[in-house]
Amino acid sequence: MFKLEPCDILLHVNEDKGWTAVISRWGIGRYGHASIYLGVVFGRCPIMFESTGRGCAIHSLQHHFGELVTVMRPQIGASLLFMIDVAIELANSDKGYYDYLCIAKNCIPRVLKEKFPWLPIPLKYHRDPAMICSEAVAECFWRADIEILPKDVVPLPGDFLKSLMLDPVYEGRLLEDIQP
Repeated sequence: MFKLEPCDILLHVNEDKGWTAVISRWGIGRYGHASIYLGVVFGRCPIMFESTGRGCAIHSLQHHFGELVTVMRPQIGASLLFMIDVAIELANSDKGYYDYLCIAKNCIPRVLKEKFPWLPIPLKYHRDPAMICSEAVAECFWRADIEILPKDVVPLPGDFLKSLMLDPVYEGRLLEDIQP
């Protein structure tokens, strides 16, 4: 039976059926969200770090049970405990809000440039305290001096599949019994 480990990255499959989900899958691929599993607190409550419309936060993993995910595991271990501290710091920051503007300013131009390379679309990404989900996940690693993804282009959830520092270790439904 599969067991999550602290610092595992969860890539959540976009299974929605609406037209916005179809457009999203066309643009960024099958993954619509990224988060980090932080571990178990109080002996039985699994927690995770994510950035959603409410901003960077620590949440119970339970509200994602039943979702289809791919779990990516970092190959390195030394800096990972520090990375958990970074995630907690980001979740407690008053600037750790969700960056809807990043989607319009950085994600859409990147997707259009990838889909239509002949279009003269400039890509001007810079890191910011406000973050979309994949930025927040990457930021935790970057602040722990782990170059998990390039810093010069806005990260999208599917980019974690291409990282040489991560191994895919599980794909399936997130069930209560896969936690430690």
